[in-house]
Amino acid sequence: MKTKHLIILFLVLSVTFTTVRAQNTHALIAPPFQIGEELTYKFKYGIFNCAEGTMRIEESQKEFNHIKPYRLVAKGHTVSAVALITKVRNRYDSYISPTSLKPFLFTESVREGDYKRDSYASFDHKNKIVNSNKGSFPIGDNTLDVLSALYYARALDLSSVKVGSTIKFDFFLDDQTYPIAITYVGNEKIKTPFGKVDCMKFTPSVVEGRVFRKNSKMYLWVTNDANRVPVRAEVEILIGSLRLDLTNYKNLKYPVGYNLPENIERASK
Repeated sequence: MKTKHLIILFLVLSVTFTTVRAQNTHALIAPPFQIGEELTYKFKYGIFNCAEGTMRIEESQKEFNHIKPYRLVAKGHTVSAVALITKVRNRYDSYISPTSLKPFLFTESVREGDYKRDSYASFDHKNKIVNSNKGSFPIGDNTLDVLSALYYARALDLSSVKVGSTIKFDFFLDDQTYPIAITYVGNEKIKTPFGKVDCMKFTPSVVEGRVFRKNSKMYLWVTNDANRVPVRAEVEILIGSLRLDLTNYKNLKYPVGYNLPENIERASK
């Protein structure tokens, strides 16, 4: 796995059950987010700030099959001394169904030093095909792109999840599939810029190799409320560790700390 993909991979892993091709199907609750939501993150290597990123939900001007989707926009850039060494300015857009949360179209604009890439992926879920600038590929029933996976994960029904429960997925990145298993560890209150936050804690398996050392541990914290906001992620790498922290949020769908009643609304399949 290339080091240049660490930031987007870290964001993806930081929202628990993120995947592009799920081996299991999962029930969804109604989307725990709304147009106007914006999340800001800081990415650190040890004590050094490396990058910052934002994820927001916009009203789309496009329509797909007479459906007006959510437009998801994620931007990331390197900061401080890291920006002097490697200047990164990346943008990812995904247009998703407001009910099933499956993507219609994914685009990315990658600017990393002298390296540039613009690509797209158009999803045909009915015929189980994705068409991209690299060709056409068969897909499964719950195939997502790297950005829509972040929001799909937040809408998973975790009402019956138990400590020790593990869900296995295949994670697709750069034309390769990585197996990953994510285990629910329990709940934990952590210190954040917003005070102590009650979170659900998870640990996924990681792929040993050029980035992750043998027996590396990754931990993920997601708010234990109706918003399901990813708050923190930590992972050990070959040298040192990486950490992602939420630094700001705007226009959450529910009040902070609010929990849905037991008869939660289900999303459309």
